[in-house]
Amino acid sequence: MRFPLSSTALRFEDLVNDHKDMVFNLLYRLTGDYHLSQDLFQETFIKVYRNMNTFQSRSKPSTWIYSIAVNVFRDHSRKRHPWLQAEGESTPAIDEGNPETQLIRSLEKEEIQKRIKDLRESIRIPLVLYYIEGLTVQQISEVTGRSPSDIKVSLHRARKKLRQGLENEKRLS
Repeated sequence: MRFPLSSTALRFEDLVNDHKDMVFNLLYRLTGDYHLSQDLFQETFIKVYRNMNTFQSRSKPSTWIYSIAVNVFRDHSRKRHPWLQAEGESTPAIDEGNPETQLIRSLEKEEIQKRIKDLRESIRIPLVLYYIEGLTVQQISEVTGRSPSDIKVSLHRARKKLRQGLENEKRLS
């Protein structure tokens, strides 16, 4: 399926409206940096617009857009050392419960986000796509171009690293 040239602008607007939250959330979870996520978001949709004529209906538009967003993130990561990335904005506190509960939940989310950000890119991307974005192993395989078994191994390694990091943190505190 190709998008007719006459409807490209309208179709692009629909794609942005339908996928903007998904793309921004993915990029924010991968980078941990709000402003960087905005930049990568913009770059993602510039690439979507420029490549709309190459979209094939073998996959859903969301899978295609995820692939572009992940590749934009990878391109950016290659240009920078992962440990030099700027700190992101903290996760806002949950509005329910008492202030102590809100603080604890906020700190837990910040710690998990920090741990995710510190993971190697090869295991961070599948982890975010699977647990946070809700993609299946098969969909992640399509987005990343890696085999389903490789995705499963990456998910296992990511869970193990997160668990170890959180257990070490608890022992130290």
